[in-house]
Amino acid sequence: MTSPELLAYIKSQKWFFGVRADASILFYSAKQDGVRRHVKELHGLDFAETMLVPVACQPVRAINVEQAKAFHEVSKKSVLENPQILQDRIKENDKLWVRIARECEAVDRAVKAGDESAAIEAYKTAAESYSLHGAHFIIIFSLGLKLTEAGVTPETKDVLAVHDVWRNTVALKEELMGESWYDFFVFIADRRKVQSSALDLMRYLSFSEVFAWLDGNLDGVDALVDSRKSRGFVYLDLRDDRRVIDELELIDAISNQFTEQEEKTEAQEVKGQVAFAGQGNVVGQVVVVKNKEELPSKSGSLDGKILVTVQTTPHFIPYLKGVKAIITDEGGITCHAAIVSREMEIPCIVGTKNATSVLDDGDDVEVDTEKGEVRKIQ
Repeated sequence: MTSPELLAYIKSQKWFFGVRADASILFYSAKQDGVRRHVKELHGLDFAETMLVPVACQPVRAINVEQAKAFHEVSKKSVLENPQILQDRIKENDKLWVRIARECEAVDRAVKAGDESAAIEAYKTAAESYSLHGAHFIIIFSLGLKLTEAGVTPETKDVLAVHDVWRNTVALKEELMGESWYDFFVFIADRRKVQSSALDLMRYLSFSEVFAWLDGNLDGVDALVDSRKSRGFVYLDLRDDRRVIDELELIDAISNQFTEQEEKTEAQEVKGQVAFAGQGNVVGQVVVVKNKEELPSKSGSLDGKILVTVQTTPHFIPYLKGVKAIITDEGGITCHAAIVSREMEIPCIVGTKNATSVLDDGDDVEVDTEKGEVRKIQ
């Protein structure tokens, strides 16, 4: 598509925001590569178009609303007819992660031995497997969402319990894999004499660009990384247009459209989906934790307070005892925060979009666990 055609198409579609946390083009595009190659054959319908768009200088995932609805309808029909399909998919994904772990061990051995050729081949193998995980992830997420929405029954209780365990552990598996990949990129950056850090290479190069670079088919890596780091980027995963956009004028045009949407969202009240209601409304002081790195410094102030965060991960669990309520920007009823809140019986509202922007440390609020609203108390 030409730039005007692309802008017109984006404007013609309805989009909603996904995760606002810091995003890596490499990890994102690797999963999307798997989605595009494998989801239709596994699930019968392709997943929705997505983008990584800079909003307030931070990459935000935008997802095509109507296409996502169609995909989730296929999942709903499938999982309600046969809830066991969700557990079967999870078992398949668990086996894939055993394979990825072995492949990462091969990467580690090659790096330690200083064998560049073996390290590259081992990395490519692990990266292809992780790409397949991208397809597994979106299917399991969709099936789990629809089965959870249908409510717990004697027939689905055990399946949903398996799903909750999977949701709570997959992020840690990705993190362990990421540590292996980081060591690989440190090794390769040194061998290829590039100036970019391993983290920047992983953050600003796409799945296909990394393969091209490793094969000697991509020059100017430092300049490309520096450009995306300073000027921003848009990662497109449209059905007819899949690429990283580096043209500043086009980046700004796309970003401005979504920034306007974000500003409208932030001007609204703080309202989301009730993941766990508890015994009624909760009143307390807010502690805002925007990422897991802030947890150690704020751990002493969380007891008896209301945690407001972008999204929780398994790293949050040791800090949640004593928290009066959890409010997140991101997520739905199958997200990590929702699962943990139900297990720990902590009132929780997820998917507010704007809680971390509207609320500040020390704000007194009332959490309405019936309506899913958070109101400041003046």
